Amino acid sequence: MRLEEEAEPTRTIVQPLRPEGEVITRVAEHREPVPLWRAPSGVPLRVEAIQADKATEKRLLSMGVPLGTVVEIVHRRGGAVVLAVGGARLAVGHDMARRILVEPL
Repeated sequence: MRLEEEAEPTRTIVQPLRPEGEVITRVAEHREPVPLWRAPSGVPLRVEAIQADKATEKRLLSMGVPLGTVVEIVHRRGGAVVLAVGGARLAVGHDMARRILVEPL
């Protein structure tokens, strides 16, 4: 299975002020969240959004995957994505993996 290329990070100019009023310019990089099924394996991922109905959100919550949870893809098997969530393993189907948006840490 070949994964699509990773999205390019977007760049944001951050310009806070020093107490003296001088502008400090730095660039912060932000990546757009990607569907779980497209995310890389073996790296920590944070759940940023769930694009599903309330019943699916409730099911994910009951399985230990609320927003902000850090997960890692262990492997993909026959359309399912097997995740490490804390000390547990959890398999989600392809349809659900399309609805969970994650961002690499």
